[in-house]
Amino acid sequence: MASDPSLRSSTQRGNECKLRRTDPALHDTTKRFVESLCPDVRISQYADLNYAAKRMDRDPWYWLLPVPGGRVGYLVFQPNQPAIWIDEQFKMSWRIGIRVSSSVYEKTSIFIASLNKFDGLLRLEDAWVISGKSLILAPFTKRWGVVCDFFGESYKVDEKLQQGLRIETAEFKSLASVNSFSGSSGSSDIPTVFAQGERAPRRLRVQMISPAPATNAPKAAPTMHNTVSKPMFVEEDEGNDETVDQQPLKGQTIARAVAHEDHPDTYNLWINGVKKGYAAVQNLDLSRKLRVAVKESNETFVVVEWNDEFKMYEILSQR
Repeated sequence: MASDPSLRSSTQRGNECKLRRTDPALHDTTKRFVESLCPDVRISQYADLNYAAKRMDRDPWYWLLPVPGGRVGYLVFQPNQPAIWIDEQFKMSWRIGIRVSSSVYEKTSIFIASLNKFDGLLRLEDAWVISGKSLILAPFTKRWGVVCDFFGESYKVDEKLQQGLRIETAEFKSLASVNSFSGSSGSSDIPTVFAQGERAPRRLRVQMISPAPATNAPKAAPTMHNTVSKPMFVEEDEGNDETVDQQPLKGQTIARAVAHEDHPDTYNLWINGVKKGYAAVQNLDLSRKLRVAVKESNETFVVVEWNDEFKMYEILSQR
């Protein structure tokens, strides 16, 4: 496999994408099946550029741009069941009309895939299980080879069955191509990119920033930094004029945490009624506990502390 893996589908975009939601019983069955793979089935973990740069000194790494407007999740094939896409946080799932070889279903298969339902795009990005064989501990290049073999040999385009859904493979880029991200997604600002390591089963979700442009000058492309002077995860206020106080507080403190709508293990944070941006969860047991706590009200109280390595608050425990 080449050092900069890429493969694109030539499938034409449909006029309308029609997907059916799974019924609650099948949703729960798919969720439990994915969770049974290993103790930690999170697809991504937050990292700022400093932390990501340290990890990238050890093994080959690749960049992957998110699907605009899409969500990351699992594409699951089980015997005698329709193909199901379920999002990373197990909140929603859809039946996927896709024609594949019978061997894909015989012993179960799981791919990592991003779905943009409104644009009608399902993008294959990784393979965790193929025909009952776990690939989670395999090097990424081997897993990517499985994705390419599946797409080229086991998958067959069926426009009637897909009902407007395009199915493609991801395009991973070399680290040196980071400055080429500008404009590749229709915007000069790339808020988040994924970093996939050769020996890392779980990718890093890296927050990018762009230097402030000079007056009347074009915006600069996002670049990697060795030093960071402020939190990398910047609050995106959509019609909310509430000011985010990014001055970190020293020591442990109690905060109100509200689950982020899109990113797993990430919470909007308020301390003493002041919005403080985002907080991350690094501990798996705590992650599960908080998911249960916010299931009903979407918020909970936690103990946090500023983590200088990640340049953001880290949730240490539930209050």
